[in-house]
Amino acid sequence: MSVRVGLLVTGKCEEKALGDSLGRIFPEARFELLDRIESFTSADLREVPEPEVPTTLAKFAASIVAAVEDEPPDLVVAIDDLELVNAPHPELVGRRVRDAVSRHLEHHDWSSEATRQRVVQRVRERCSFHLFAPMVEAYFFAEPEALTRAGATRLARLAVSRMDLENFLTDDPEFIQHPAVPHQQRRKSWAIAERARHPKHYLRFLCEPSNPFTDRYVETRGGASALNQLAWGQVFAHGDRVRLARSLFEDIASALGVEHPFPGESHPATASFKTARVLRNL
Repeated sequence: MSVRVGLLVTGKCEEKALGDSLGRIFPEARFELLDRIESFTSADLREVPEPEVPTTLAKFAASIVAAVEDEPPDLVVAIDDLELVNAPHPELVGRRVRDAVSRHLEHHDWSSEATRQRVVQRVRERCSFHLFAPMVEAYFFAEPEALTRAGATRLARLAVSRMDLENFLTDDPEFIQHPAVPHQQRRKSWAIAERARHPKHYLRFLCEPSNPFTDRYVETRGGASALNQLAWGQVFAHGDRVRLARSLFEDIASALGVEHPFPGESHPATASFKTARVLRNL
């Protein structure tokens, strides 16, 4: 019988295709979407004083715990995008998730102490949290064909062989030098001020360079197609890069009791397996 792995994701692309993408690498497992939940990383967590827990993070933590309360999967993996605003401090993001889960376990209205203790143990043994950095689209740039599947009509200008995709940066002059759109229109456009570090906006530009308000890149179609068949071997071609994504693969391999398919360095922000206190990796 295959191992049942439940996925909690925040992105439409991951909702549509991550399970199949991971299933190609780990045929021993049966990946299933548990829920698409709201992201908590769009705001800078440094600006939230501790021990205050943002509402979105509290709900995120509650979703992780709820996944193992009744008939739990063998493994529950919650994944969010790091986003540019939190890119400088993934360790803080991981710690805030750990603390939010711990707080929920402590203060939730449990039917009994025995129930609470049982769920605490399940969370520690079966649940983990991971990050895509700065967002899942960054990994598409390791495979030119993935960009084509996503809808790109021109080649990316990116030094992939020298760059860690989790520290994404392009110097494409047509993309960088395009006039920025007014502030109130930023959410609809790839022409934002900090666009050089934004893989999704660069992908949108590659799909339709002449229109900063293009809707040609659709996460549930092009994004899902790119992710579904993503050549993860190319993503992990360098053992010292994409460490946050590698943490996810290390976690799944460990849970399945199989060899890590892409050995290399994992990120301590989400790979503290030996010292974890609340979740499997935190």
